[in-house]
Amino acid sequence: MDQELQELGERVERMLSLSRRLADENATLRDQLAAAKVANEQLQQRIAEARARVEAALSRLPAPPAATAGSDTAAP
Repeated sequence: MDQELQELGERVERMLSLSRRLADENATLRDQLAAAKVANEQLQQRIAEARARVEAALSRLPAPPAATAGSDTAAP
């Protein structure tokens, strides 16, 4: 019976150790996820800013010349 109690105690210790390790890993992963979310938000903001700059640059370009009627068809 003492042997069974000792084995049970060892199993409980292993379970507690595993539980602590998983809790630590979970906390680390949560921190990494939070950092990744912040980085993603920053990148999304940079993309939006770049898109706005490209759109502004495109709006400053001269418009292409208007095509004349029938100029895109081949002459007979």
